[in-house]
Amino acid sequence: MNENQQKIYNAIADATVLKTSYDRITVEQTPTFLQDPIRVADFAAGLFSAFGASVAEAGMSRGLPGQDVTVDRRHALLHFNDPMYHYLNGVAIRGGEIEVPVNSFYETSDGKWMCFNGAYSHLRNGILNYFDVANNMEAIAAGVRKHSSAKIEQDFETLGLCVAPRHTYAEWLEHPQGKAVAATPVISIKRQGDAKNRILPEARWRPLEGVRVIDITHVLAGPWLTRMLAEQGADVISIRNPNFDFLYPAIFGESYGKKQIFLEFKSEKGKSRFTELIKSADVLVWGFHYPALERLGFSLENLKALNPNLVLVHESAYGAIGPWANRKGWEQLAQTCCGAVVLASEGRSQNHLIGALPCDFGTGYLGAIGAMSALRQRQDQGGFWTVDVTLVGTMMLVLSLPLAKEDAVPVSNEDMVKYLVDQKSNLNGATFTRLAPGAQLSGTPSFAATGPAILGAHDPYKTGWDQPPFEKVSLSHQPSVYAREGLTGVLTGCGHEDIMLRKG
Repeated sequence: MNENQQKIYNAIADATVLKTSYDRITVEQTPTFLQDPIRVADFAAGLFSAFGASVAEAGMSRGLPGQDVTVDRRHALLHFNDPMYHYLNGVAIRGGEIEVPVNSFYETSDGKWMCFNGAYSHLRNGILNYFDVANNMEAIAAGVRKHSSAKIEQDFETLGLCVAPRHTYAEWLEHPQGKAVAATPVISIKRQGDAKNRILPEARWRPLEGVRVIDITHVLAGPWLTRMLAEQGADVISIRNPNFDFLYPAIFGESYGKKQIFLEFKSEKGKSRFTELIKSADVLVWGFHYPALERLGFSLENLKALNPNLVLVHESAYGAIGPWANRKGWEQLAQTCCGAVVLASEGRSQNHLIGALPCDFGTGYLGAIGAMSALRQRQDQGGFWTVDVTLVGTMMLVLSLPLAKEDAVPVSNEDMVKYLVDQKSNLNGATFTRLAPGAQLSGTPSFAATGPAILGAHDPYKTGWDQPPFEKVSLSHQPSVYAREGLTGVLTGCGHEDIMLRKG
């Protein structure tokens, strides 16, 4: 690892009690494809090194031997654009409501720029109704120019809509929410009590075999977090509200290795089933506001009473403390408020995002690392654990590295052949092509036991945890034949900000 990668690794290791030394980690220093001065590639390499080390140590805590970790810097960075490299029977999976006029930068009456997000219909309709405009960029721009940035911020928070003002990094560090996040570890891990009602047995084949995970999240960080746990052998049940919007291209990518069920929490039957699962789970990953969990009757104290050995992982945009604790956020908003957009826009005539999604995917990996750390410590200490990770905290860790622009090497078809794998699914035998796991482990390779599943594919009242003994499962993916033969809709180039968000 180079100096910048070590800085990221050390920040994560300090927060999670990682002990793996540098000599067990190899980073192949392949080039970036991003043109931004922000060191996202080095962040990715340091992060994936910590993730691989966390997997190895999770296995060691359950009797598996130690492992070496290898990370390809370019491969790790490509994972921050994972949806761009996902194919069904060789054809790129595209679409979704992320590319809509509302999702852009607009200037306010006081000359300040703000980033809006309305990827879900209720958010999009709320924004259009607030400004009383049609759903096109010209109308929205005219509507935004009638309001001050302060009024929009205040009203949107009250209405539960999504917006972030553009700051420089220095401005963000002086902002009350920036200060609150800066005072919190990038992965916050806390223990309550010392009960040892559930101690995991020794593992036979995979570091997280038999670890029971409940996933109640939505795009992108939370589902990615649980997919990473599934790739190490965890038993993951993903619960979605059938009445909530979802973006299917993302759903496919997030659902590898998981069981997908629908539950309506407002019904007594649904709440009862959720309670049953919590009592026997190891990890609950929650991707909505803490107050929403409490409104359902599952406060921290109630969860602790139901399961005194639960690990609760909370993924949010801005964290659980500070004036923005109850605000909703997305990748684009985290980049905007923290100062990344200002840096990525230097020398350009318009506002630009980083050409990747380091907040979403980085936070997913950090949350998975935090979950594994809590599980590892729970083995010795027992107790109920909470883990908190945030999109802005992740972006601030990226921006803690010194700025430097390096020569970008565009993504090519050769990258697709090198980094993509094929995996069969249960969807009429369809083959999905995706990026191979980014942290290579010498003893227990990462893989998803099953391919993507559609939402609600599993019966919510019959689907439970897999029972031991756990049999050794062979690798479920292989180097991509489709990539060698030529994919349809392959995306090449240096940055993908045009795909992620229209610029204002």
